Amino acid sequence: MPFWMVWMLADLLCFLLRNVFKYRKKIVLENLRKSLPQRSEGELNALAAEFYRHFADMLLESIKGLTMPKSELQRRFIYRNPEIFQPLFEKKESAILLGSHYGNWEWGVLSFPLSVHHAVMGVYKPLKNKVLEKYLNLLRKQWGLQLVDMAHTGRAIITQQNHPTIFVLIADQTPSDMRNAHWTYFLNQDTPFLHGMDKLARQTGYPVFYFEIERVRRGFYEVTFSQICETPAPLPEGEITRRYAECLEKNILKSPANWLWSHRRWKRAQVINNTPSLN
Repeated sequence: MPFWMVWMLADLLCFLLRNVFKYRKKIVLENLRKSLPQRSEGELNALAAEFYRHFADMLLESIKGLTMPKSELQRRFIYRNPEIFQPLFEKKESAILLGSHYGNWEWGVLSFPLSVHHAVMGVYKPLKNKVLEKYLNLLRKQWGLQLVDMAHTGRAIITQQNHPTIFVLIADQTPSDMRNAHWTYFLNQDTPFLHGMDKLARQTGYPVFYFEIERVRRGFYEVTFSQICETPAPLPEGEITRRYAECLEKNILKSPANWLWSHRRWKRAQVINNTPSLN
C-alpha cells in the first residue's frame, strides 16, 4: 500500500476515533488535564485532537512497517548517534536501553538491530491472544530483533552473557504489581513505574541508556540516545527509575501529542490514593 493511501486511511481512522467512537476521550482529556494543569481547556482540546491524529498515523504506520522494505524503513526512521554503543561492543559489554510509548516505537523495535553491532533483545509483555502474538513477533524479528517474555529475562541474560547484547524495554507501562512499584513524581502527579528496569540494571551492572524519538514530519522520525547511568550497581533502589521518568517527562513536554495519552496510566494509582488509611 503506498503511503498516500496510508495517510488517507489514517485521516479516516482519526475522524472515527475522535468524533464517532470517541475512543477513550474522557481518559485522554483527564490525563492531559492532570499532567498539564497550566494549559487552558482550549489548548488541551487542541492537544487531544493532535494526539488522535498522531495515534491514527502511528497505528497505520506500524502495520505498514511490518512489510516495509528495509531501505525504506531506514530512510524514514533515522538514528542520530548509534555510535554511542560502539565502545561497549568493542569491550564485549552489554547494555540496557529504555524507551516509551512515544512517537512510533514499533518502527524503532523493527529497525534498531540494523543500526548497531550488538545483538538486540526486546523484553515484552505477552498478549492474551497467542495467535496474534506469534504472528506479530515473527514480523518484528525480520531484521534481527530477538524477543523475550519479561518473565524469562533473567534466563535470557544468562544465555547472552558471552554475547554483547542490548536489552530494550518500553518502560512506561503501568505495573500490575503495585506492591513493588517504584513511585516518583511525574507529570505533576505521583506515578507508579515498573521496578524491573531498575532491578535488572543494578543486578547486571549494565549501563543504562534512553532513546528519544522525534517526529520530524508525517512518516519520518529521528532517534537520539543518551546515557542514564554508566555504573548502576552502586545506586540506591529506585534511582534509575527516577532518572528514566525525568528523561521521559522532558521528552513528552517537548511535544505532548506524541505520547500515548489513551493509556490508563494512573488508574491503579488513583485506586490506591483513594483507599482510606487503616491507621
